[in-house]
Amino acid sequence: MTDTVLHTPRLTLRPPQQSDWPAVSAFMETSGRLEFIGGTTADEFARWRAFLAGFGHWALKGFGFFTVLHDDTPVGRVGLIDHVMWEEPELGWHLFDGFEGKGFVTEAALAVRDWAYTTLGMGPLVSNIHPDNARSIRVAERLGATFERDATLLGQPSQVWRHPAPEGRA
Repeated sequence: MTDTVLHTPRLTLRPPQQSDWPAVSAFMETSGRLEFIGGTTADEFARWRAFLAGFGHWALKGFGFFTVLHDDTPVGRVGLIDHVMWEEPELGWHLFDGFEGKGFVTEAALAVRDWAYTTLGMGPLVSNIHPDNARSIRVAERLGATFERDATLLGQPSQVWRHPAPEGRA
């Protein structure tokens, strides 16, 4: 794991810790917003395996989803994923229930994107978004991303949204 911690005026973004389990588990078990990323699961062991996969991503790739904290409370996860079936690294996000509408995702995603560009040397990132996920599409637009093309991801319809290139890069 890495010791990378990012800060914005209101948020702290850090790699996952075991103490995040209750918030992540509750989100995976009950949130209605998971319909576009695999749905909820009542199976605690399946949730635990998914939680552990986040640690593995950091160990293998050196990046992953950050836990987003506001006043030391986990409010969601934002980060980079690059699964074996992905065409390229993706900037992704989700908020835990009750923290919507405060701009946390946009603020955190801008910080992660800047880190990806400046520290990791990544180029213009994508976000893969289900075409019916209006909330995530609005976030992508606020981040300056533009619709690039329709795609299929994990057997589901998807849209590829391209983020702006970092300053001075094509």
